[in-house]
Amino acid sequence: MKKNDILTVDIIDNGVNFEGIAKYEGMIIFVPGSIIGENIDIRIIKVTSSYAIAKIETINTKSKNRIDETICSVFKTCGGCESQHIEYDFQLNIKDIIVKNTLNRQGVEYSKLNSTIGMGLPYYYRNKVQYPVRNVNGINKIGFYSKRTHNIVENNCCYIQNRVIDMLAKIVFEKLISYDFSGYNEEDFSGDIRHIILKRGYHTAEIMIIIVVCNKKLLKDIRFQKFVTELAKEHIKGIFLNVNDSKTNEILGDETICIYGEKYITDTIGDYLFYISPKSFFQVNTVQTEMLYNVLKEELNLKKDDILFDLYSGVGTIGIFLSEDVKKVYGIEMEEEAVEMANKNILENDIKNCEYIAGCVEDKIEIYKKEDIKPTVIVVDPPRKGLDEKSIQYILDFNPDKIGYVSCNPATLTRDLKILSSKYIITSITPVDMFPHTVHVECVVILKVR
Repeated sequence: MKKNDILTVDIIDNGVNFEGIAKYEGMIIFVPGSIIGENIDIRIIKVTSSYAIAKIETINTKSKNRIDETICSVFKTCGGCESQHIEYDFQLNIKDIIVKNTLNRQGVEYSKLNSTIGMGLPYYYRNKVQYPVRNVNGINKIGFYSKRTHNIVENNCCYIQNRVIDMLAKIVFEKLISYDFSGYNEEDFSGDIRHIILKRGYHTAEIMIIIVVCNKKLLKDIRFQKFVTELAKEHIKGIFLNVNDSKTNEILGDETICIYGEKYITDTIGDYLFYISPKSFFQVNTVQTEMLYNVLKEELNLKKDDILFDLYSGVGTIGIFLSEDVKKVYGIEMEEEAVEMANKNILENDIKNCEYIAGCVEDKIEIYKKEDIKPTVIVVDPPRKGLDEKSIQYILDFNPDKIGYVSCNPATLTRDLKILSSKYIITSITPVDMFPHTVHVECVVILKVR
C-alpha cells in the first residue's frame, strides 16, 4: 500500500473522531467522512507502519444513516462539527460504541452502561460563541478554523451556536472593522483584534461580550471608545477587554477589564441562579447540563448526612445543585475568578452548607486532610486531561462511600477508572450528548466502595 493508491473497502466501524475504519490486507485505514456499513472507493493519502489515512473517492453503497445535504453550507471545511452528515439518532449510537469500546479496550468492568442521552432539538445549543478574527492578505475575516489548520472559514449561520449571539458576534466584528481596527495576523503578530467572545444566559438572555485585543492601548483610542458606546446600545449586560499579547495559540490573556456594564451575567440550572464571569467555566449546553446534573443526582442517591467534596468545581454548579441533599459541600477550583463566582452563587442562592477555595486540587485537598475532614461522597469534573495521580491517590486515601465522576474525555476517564476500580465498583455509566454534531461525549460515572 502506498500514497495515492485507489482501493475499494468496507467500513467496519467508526472511531473516536467519527472517522470510518476499514481493513485492507491487515492494515487499518481511517477514512474521515465515511460511516459504518458503507462500501467506498478510497484514495490513500498517508501510510505509516501501523495504519493508513484515506479520503473518499466514491461511495458505492451508502449508509441509510447518511445525510447527503447537510444543513450547514460549510460543514465539509469548517472544523466546528464532525458529524452533521450522520442522522442524529445514529450519532448517539456511535457515541455509545465509542464509550463502550474505550472502556472494553482497557478491561474496565462496570455493572451498567446506559445509552447516550440526546437532545430533543440538537441545534443552536451553545451559550458561548468564540470567534477568531484574522487579517489575511489585508482582508479581515471572522469565522471558525478549517479542519487541522488556522485558515478562517467564514459562515453566516452556525447551527450549533445560539442564534442571537452568533448574529451579534458578526455585528461586533463589522462595527470594529468600520472603525478601521484590523484582525490579528499570526505570521507577523500584528493587528488589533484576536478574538470576539460572547456568552449568553440560556434562561435569562443576559449577554456579555469579550473583545480579545493585542494591546491595551486600544482603551485610550477614541475610535474604540466610540465603538463601545455604540455597542452598549445593543442591550448588553457587560463589555470586556481582554489583553493577549502572547505569541501563542492561547485565546485569553491574563488581564480582563470591564469597560461597560456589570462584571457578570447570570443563568439558572434547576432552581439555582449562577453568576458567570468572562473567564469562569460554565457548561456551554445549558439544557443538557440540567439533564447531566439530574442523572448525577439520581444515580448518587445522596443522604442528608453526606459530606461532599466538589473537585474542579468551576463556579460551583455541581456542588450547589447537590447541596440540598447533603450535610456539607467543600469545593476546590484552580481559577480564582470562578471561585469568586462560586461564593457569590452561594450567597445569591442563600445556601448555608457550601464553601469553595481556589487552588490546585492536589495541593488544597491537603488542607482538608490535615483538618481531618472526611468526605462520604466525592464528585469530580476535571478538564480533558482527567485526574492527576496525586488527586487519584488522595481520593483513594479519603475512601469515600461513593464517587461521581463527570468526564468530557472517554480516554482519560477510562484510564482513571482503571485505577479507581482497585477499591471501587463502577455501578453505572451514563453518556450525555452535551455537544451534538461533534465527536465529544460527556459521561456520568458512579462508583461505590467495594
